[in-house]
Amino acid sequence: MKKNTAYTIGSLVVLLICAFCFVVLPAFTGSGQQQGDIPVFGKYNGREIRYEQGSDFYNFVSQYGQMFQSRGQQIDSSTYYYIFNYAFNSTVSKYAYTDAVKKSGYEVPKTAVNRDMLPYFYDENGNYSSKLYRQTPESTVAEIRRGVEDSLITSRYYDDNFGSDSEMVGSTGLYGIKESSAEQDFLKSYNTDKRGFNMVAFALSEYPEEEKMNFAKENAAKFTKYDLSLITVADKSTADTVSKRLANNEITFTDAVTEYSSKNFSNTEGKITSSYQYQVENILVNKDDIAVLSDLAVDAISPAIETISGYTIFKADGLPVKANLEDETIKQAISSYITNYEKTRVEDYFKAKATDFTNEALKSDFDSACASFNVEKQEIAPFPLNFGSVNISTSVDTSVKGLSNADTNENFLKTAFSLNINEYSSPIVMNDNVVVLQFTNEEKVADGEGPYDEASIESYDASAAQDFVLSSDKLENNFSKVYFSNFMTN
Repeated sequence: MKKNTAYTIGSLVVLLICAFCFVVLPAFTGSGQQQGDIPVFGKYNGREIRYEQGSDFYNFVSQYGQMFQSRGQQIDSSTYYYIFNYAFNSTVSKYAYTDAVKKSGYEVPKTAVNRDMLPYFYDENGNYSSKLYRQTPESTVAEIRRGVEDSLITSRYYDDNFGSDSEMVGSTGLYGIKESSAEQDFLKSYNTDKRGFNMVAFALSEYPEEEKMNFAKENAAKFTKYDLSLITVADKSTADTVSKRLANNEITFTDAVTEYSSKNFSNTEGKITSSYQYQVENILVNKDDIAVLSDLAVDAISPAIETISGYTIFKADGLPVKANLEDETIKQAISSYITNYEKTRVEDYFKAKATDFTNEALKSDFDSACASFNVEKQEIAPFPLNFGSVNISTSVDTSVKGLSNADTNENFLKTAFSLNINEYSSPIVMNDNVVVLQFTNEEKVADGEGPYDEASIESYDASAAQDFVLSSDKLENNFSKVYFSNFMTN
């Protein structure tokens, strides 16, 4: 976030001495609560962050509110949340920066305070007016002085680390951590080598029905359906007590469900909610215990069996039913199982298909292979090696089918930028697709001529500093709890 909208207070001084143009609290209801009734939003290094008139937090809320309004943005419940959140973060940053500057021993020169106070007493022609100064109440002048000094302390930290837009020596900022020439050359080289590709994507969702049924025939037992009721308790001792009472006919299974069961894995009547064998196995600590359940006679009750939520006593309401692989419901269950538990099998199928595609393309050409395999050729515009789509340069178009999150997929970027011209890649798994690339064209510009957005780098630095402060052990952050408990729109 830029200095002049987040970390300086000079732009807020006027707000300290006059009525606010944007007052948030009356736009909320809180059972008639007053500002003083609102709990603290948090603390930084023991310093409370309160929403009350005159506080830094309150002033930041007002500043952001006016900024949103000046941009013509509608102020609604969502906007209020962002305004308050931005204000909270800025308040924390201000307190952290102020502490750091004061610890260094820095004191704001009176001459600097006087210089920055001058604009508050300019006349209509932009000239300092001693008359306006004399007519201003002493309390107001003192308030302005405190605000300006406060602003200069905060800006001292910001300028020393991130530079100043207003204080320059030639074209170089007077303050701020300086980048080495090697770092600048590296950043400027981001756009000097761009690569374009042909690509095909094989969607995992198009896994053939025949392959699914082949799997189902090999693993038919997984889709056997069980008719069970169950009682689940937290510990073995309770489970043994329930088992003993059931065996002695001291309690019915139905009553035991009501009295003891946590209802994990079952509905309120105790019926199991996920009844295919693979689903039952998933709740068993020892998968071999499925044999105990398979052998239960109708109305028989199992001993307590350890499950992932404690111990469970099962009752067979009916015998297991083998899967009818022609039934549409079973086919849907098979498809769901493969999607959730056999993704590697599906990926391997399409990797093999992608390899066949590449072999065909090498024999003929890319377009002919696309026609043979009935897949769409996609031409990927040249892009640089830019992990995470850092906005100092262009990046891969992740909206293209098959390239979702490609900018953060290390394997994809490494593969793409390791190819020789016209070379085909090995199959690459990309989320729900398997893709093949062909490196087709290259764009190069001279070193140092690539676009380089220095302001973006400064923004990253400032954002990183704020992230560091917000994760500090010195911060007690109650923002969300207090906001949602005390503020709501009319």
